[in-house]
Amino acid sequence: MTTLRSVAARIARTVRCVAIAYIVVQVVIWHSFYAADPWRLAGPAAAAAWATAMVAYLRRRWPVWQVAGIDSGFYVALALSAGWCVPPAMRGDAANWLYIVMTGQFFIPAWFAPAVLSVPLALASAASYWASATMTLGTGSAGSSPGASTALLLAIAAANLCGRRMLYRRATGADIALAQADLDAREQYVVLSRNIERREHERLLHDTVLNTLTALARPGSTGAGEVVGLCRRDVTLMEYVLSDPGDPADEAGRAYGGLLTAIEAIAIEMRARGLAVHVDVADGVPAGAGGPAGPGGTPEVPVAVVVAVAHAVREALANVVSHAGTGEAWVDVSLAPGGEGAEPGGLQVTVRDAGVGFDPARVDPARLGLRRSIIERIADRGGRASIRSAPGEGTVVCLCWTAWPHHERNAVAGVTSGRAGLTW
Repeated sequence: MTTLRSVAARIARTVRCVAIAYIVVQVVIWHSFYAADPWRLAGPAAAAAWATAMVAYLRRRWPVWQVAGIDSGFYVALALSAGWCVPPAMRGDAANWLYIVMTGQFFIPAWFAPAVLSVPLALASAASYWASATMTLGTGSAGSSPGASTALLLAIAAANLCGRRMLYRRATGADIALAQADLDAREQYVVLSRNIERREHERLLHDTVLNTLTALARPGSTGAGEVVGLCRRDVTLMEYVLSDPGDPADEAGRAYGGLLTAIEAIAIEMRARGLAVHVDVADGVPAGAGGPAGPGGTPEVPVAVVVAVAHAVREALANVVSHAGTGEAWVDVSLAPGGEGAEPGGLQVTVRDAGVGFDPARVDPARLGLRRSIIERIADRGGRASIRSAPGEGTVVCLCWTAWPHHERNAVAGVTSGRAGLTW
């Protein structure tokens, strides 16, 4: 409906401009008639001035029904009082300037006034023109037919009303269909968000409780102090994810709000478990990576992406501790080049070791560590993860996220907000 009304207003302006030009042409053609009595120019001048005012009005806003009524009232008065301003040979003819302006004025009441008002206004305009043509019809206009001209006026008004009825009905149907499509899209988004959150909770269960229970199941491998530390860490991590983040600025400052801070914390935890973790940060990655963009061009990594990458890094290092058969691992943080359709400035985190390695093709599909806790977790946040390994050649886990153009990022931010499990 908004588009249709905008087009109707544009057409109304065009019609009024054509009417102004036609008035000028008629005055030029019949200059001898108007030169004989300059007062005869009052009618064409008034019509042109009013049409100009309406064009200026339509450039700023759409006409309300009150304006449509006033506009029709002006033309009714013009038709009743300006018949003498039409050359006698043209009175009652469908080609005189008064008839043209009366034809053009039908558009506004037909398209912008309520139907109960537009019909009486159209009838009043046609009747006023017929009365004017009949009263002023002279001997020089014997070939003119006011009745036929008035009937044509009524046909034009009816065509406008029928066109309005048909197009408004279709526009309303289109608006209803768009609203339903938007509602369906929102419902689908809610389902998708819930699925993402559910998968994140499953990953947390695997990364915390299941890993802790696995550590406890190894005889003599875990002391009482380490058990307490693992349990406290699990509780803290789950409280962080399940709590309400509140203000995004506060969210960025929480334990997992900055990527480098989170990686350092994970490295400390893994060193306590006997794994020597070397963290290498490439040049160009500022210490505040993971927060809002700063003057130095800090990557605008959403907090949810930071959380996902931090969890994936921890899971990769936990796999090194449990399966790699080595006591050393490296974590490299660098800026990622922009991918297809993306801007440069994303982040790439690589976790590697020189352990026993494995054959990815022979991993049991029932195992969730690699698929759920690393690959799917990063994919859910708009990034990508790859795992390269071979028996005896160690393992390399690469986590990459690239920033998208600002207009797309803002569009996503407009429909995703709140919890980390429901964004990106």
